[in-house]
Amino acid sequence: MIHFMYEIELKAHVDDWKATEERLMSFARFVGRVQKDDAYWVIFKDGKKTQARIRRESDGTDGETKTFLTYKKKESRVDGGGTVYEVNDEKECTVSDAAVLESLFSDIGMKVDIRKQKKITGFQAGEAHIELCSVPPLGDFIEIEILSEKNDELTIAEKRVALIEILGRCGIPKDKIESRYYSEMLRERGLES
Repeated sequence: MIHFMYEIELKAHVDDWKATEERLMSFARFVGRVQKDDAYWVIFKDGKKTQARIRRESDGTDGETKTFLTYKKKESRVDGGGTVYEVNDEKECTVSDAAVLESLFSDIGMKVDIRKQKKITGFQAGEAHIELCSVPPLGDFIEIEILSEKNDELTIAEKRVALIEILGRCGIPKDKIESRYYSEMLRERGLES
């Protein structure tokens, strides 16, 4: 049986990587370091944009790279206090050869829209997955994500409170929350492919 999950997440700018990492180490379990290289493939048809991501992920310890195909419907929401967070319907699978997908995408008219690289130090705190990320040339960020089988307002509100609590434990104020997607920030800098 396939289980689909919703991601409830937020990201915020990090001014002091070392201090944030030290705070995370005080309450969260270190899970590893990885590099994620993403290519966002898009096609426009009938005025609608469809996007898929091919991610190559490597941890640098064994030289092995895993490849993932992700199809995600993103939604930004704003709570009553003005805090922006995401609720994403994400479907993802591993693939053995990205070149096959890239050839298919190209043949059906898709093009690479944005490329993004993230160097990540990952943590786990209860149900929250936390990534301390360096995203060149945008800077450093923290991403906090909780997966949920439900997408109702009560569940979202509960998870949002947990996200904000973790952000506070990291010493990052709410005004550092970033409402834009990385792709928007890269596009604003003229860095689309």
